[in-house]
Amino acid sequence: MKNLKYALLFLFAAFFCTFEAKAYTKSFDSDKIFISANTKKTGNTLDVLFSFKLKNGWHILYQNPGEVGTPVTFKFPDAKAELINSSIPQKFVYEDIITQYGFDDVAYYHFKVSNISKTFNVNVSWTACKDSCEPDEASFELIYQTNPSFETSIEAAQKTFPKELAEPLMAKATSKALILSSKQGLPSNVEYFIASQKGFFDADSPQKIDGNKLIIQTQTRPQIPQAGLLMTSNGAFSVSVLPQKQSIFFLLLLAFVGGIILNLMPCVFPVLSLKAIHLAKDSRKKKGRLTRAILYVAGVLCSFLCVAGLLYVFKQGGAAIGWGFQLQSSAFVSVMIVVFVLILLYLFNIFKMKTDYAATLLKVSGINSFLTGFFAVLIASPCTGPFMGAAIGFAMFESAAVYFPVFAALGLGYALPFALLEMYPKVIKNILPKPGKWMVRLKYILSIPIILTVLWLSWVLYHQLWQKHQPSVWEPYTEAAVSEALEKGEPVFIDFTAKWCLSCLLNEKTTLESADFQKAAKEEHIRLFKADWTNKSNEIFEALKKYQRSSVPLYVFYPAESETYRILPQILTPDMVLSEIGAK
Repeated sequence: MKNLKYALLFLFAAFFCTFEAKAYTKSFDSDKIFISANTKKTGNTLDVLFSFKLKNGWHILYQNPGEVGTPVTFKFPDAKAELINSSIPQKFVYEDIITQYGFDDVAYYHFKVSNISKTFNVNVSWTACKDSCEPDEASFELIYQTNPSFETSIEAAQKTFPKELAEPLMAKATSKALILSSKQGLPSNVEYFIASQKGFFDADSPQKIDGNKLIIQTQTRPQIPQAGLLMTSNGAFSVSVLPQKQSIFFLLLLAFVGGIILNLMPCVFPVLSLKAIHLAKDSRKKKGRLTRAILYVAGVLCSFLCVAGLLYVFKQGGAAIGWGFQLQSSAFVSVMIVVFVLILLYLFNIFKMKTDYAATLLKVSGINSFLTGFFAVLIASPCTGPFMGAAIGFAMFESAAVYFPVFAALGLGYALPFALLEMYPKVIKNILPKPGKWMVRLKYILSIPIILTVLWLSWVLYHQLWQKHQPSVWEPYTEAAVSEALEKGEPVFIDFTAKWCLSCLLNEKTTLESADFQKAAKEEHIRLFKADWTNKSNEIFEALKKYQRSSVPLYVFYPAESETYRILPQILTPDMVLSEIGAK
């Protein structure tokens, strides 16, 4: 049966023919399809409604075409366009084997277009299927004006559009099923679910209703789509899909373990050298151990919650920012450079606290411990390690009652190792010799990471303010470019990175810029995209949200002929990546 299915898929592909672009026009007509466009001015924007009327038993394909074929695509080279709505598709099953989603009568696509001049072009391509599938395209030249027939056309179109389900569906992926449910209950007469894009599960996967759940049975573990259509016998509902909420205890544990592991990330090394200097100096002092440990934990928690609080407020206001947002600000980076230069001057006794008040404050309150914890987070927070990325990704979509405890657990995990060393310094005491000149030498050695931090932050600032894109085998990330590559069936590797993320830079130097990886990517014809988040980018932020993440590094790989992606670990090795892309 499988062989027959693949044979039929091959026949469909074999019937694809070459085509020539049509001349610029306001409509298109053939023996298979008639396409027209209507427009209406609304303030500074233009509503554009495309109408597709099919002929002679041919059908065109939905944005999720099913198992074979390509969807209708629109390109607005001279304007910015947002798809507002499109008609409800139907299911086509060929020889009881191949399943497609599309339209065989009429289909409407409603766009809101901005940044346009008096005239602009729209390039439309589609595949018409019957006994075979044939691609075609046309170019439309539209005018910034209102057509008298628009109101009649949009009225007819709205009758074909899906309703919107206000409550998102909750999704859970098991080893061989995707389970969708809703707190308010699924609409009556639900028949099946269509994902917004192909590749999340096979179009012919059996689907059944079990109480308040829609169960989609799959051959392998499915990915969770972001949206789709819930098809019923009385129409369809447009729905958003969210991963099923995790247990708060699971999220807290994930965050706590992620915080502990964060101490091993490259971002943390420079700042923790300050703590190492402090521990080496005071390892033999019994008095004040508990106070110093508590203040270090307090500094870490204060910094974590301050950054998380600012992020929460900005996100509530609609800002497109994620974890590590502070280092996207050149002003913040400049301030941090000044702070670390002052720390260096203090370590080398160039800058001294001469006032009795400052000296007393340092001795009594142990403020060094607090500030070490505080600054360690500000520099380390842009990087994410194992477990941490998933915990933050989940927390970003939760309420404040879950969001802030997750970041507190993350901070506690991050602070724990050095707090324990502060309280129980016997390990350090047994290793280190008696106080002497070696402590001065150690201070100079441990200051090297801080010097490197100043150089690194200066390099980040340079790239933020002056550096322009350099030619590379990596293409700049755009959603349109990635979608185009996936539509062609090309394998895609996306590197979400930033100049202020030391883990990202380490992975690039050791793995992604290695000759073996570059050679394998070329041999496997993999499109390489770099999503550089050094400066704020709404497009990259939205892309991270798509993968339930809000921080970097993030590495995403799409195999050939698939829109099902795999997320790689935050720390890469050459062998691991070569294995993932099928080059080993």
